[in-house]
Amino acid sequence: MNKRLTAIKNLVEPNLIVADIGTDHAFVPIALVNEGISPKCYACDVIEGPCKIAKSHIEREGLTDYIQVIQSDGFENVPDDANVAILAGMGFTTAKQIMEDAMPRLYKYKQIIVQVNKDVMDLRKWISDHHFTIIDEKLVYDDRFYQIIVFNTNYHPEYSDLHITFGPHLMKERSKLFIEYCEESLKTYEMILEVLPKTDKRYPKISHQVQIFRSMLDK
Repeated sequence: MNKRLTAIKNLVEPNLIVADIGTDHAFVPIALVNEGISPKCYACDVIEGPCKIAKSHIEREGLTDYIQVIQSDGFENVPDDANVAILAGMGFTTAKQIMEDAMPRLYKYKQIIVQVNKDVMDLRKWISDHHFTIIDEKLVYDDRFYQIIVFNTNYHPEYSDLHITFGPHLMKERSKLFIEYCEESLKTYEMILEVLPKTDKRYPKISHQVQIFRSMLDK
């Protein structure tokens, strides 16, 4: 299992029932059960093909009593006893739609673990706008940088722009990997700014990002 999926697995609190939404190969549910982290998992996907692949992997591991494969559009067919949700490896727009369609159900989940492939700042802004609480974060490098966010629906005041940009927990930890992420992001924004005309409507936003990342690295 790659670093990204391993990090997601390691964020799950013990002894909870996990619904892996968009499970693909069911690698995370299999690892959760095999390592004794979760007593029961649901491997869910909207498409029949991934469900069949997941089922074959689960059968090969002898875990059919502990992991149930469910063809489900988001949370639609997820049993009510699940109290952890994982949404990983998808775009922010897809993850947002899945969560908004299931909004009344989100309030019963102890952990909602989300890893979007891009627009992670938009994900934090969405969490902030709903006054939800980010309870943990993990930054991973696995051929590229991935940020994994764990939140619940407990009330939290809106997060600051800095927290939305960098992540409240990642900022506080300020790991070597976090600094490397900031350095790479700054280089990317600076390169964009060099070729972007000042009349472009995106210029102020990119310029602001350059300033924020420079400020973070200067601390």
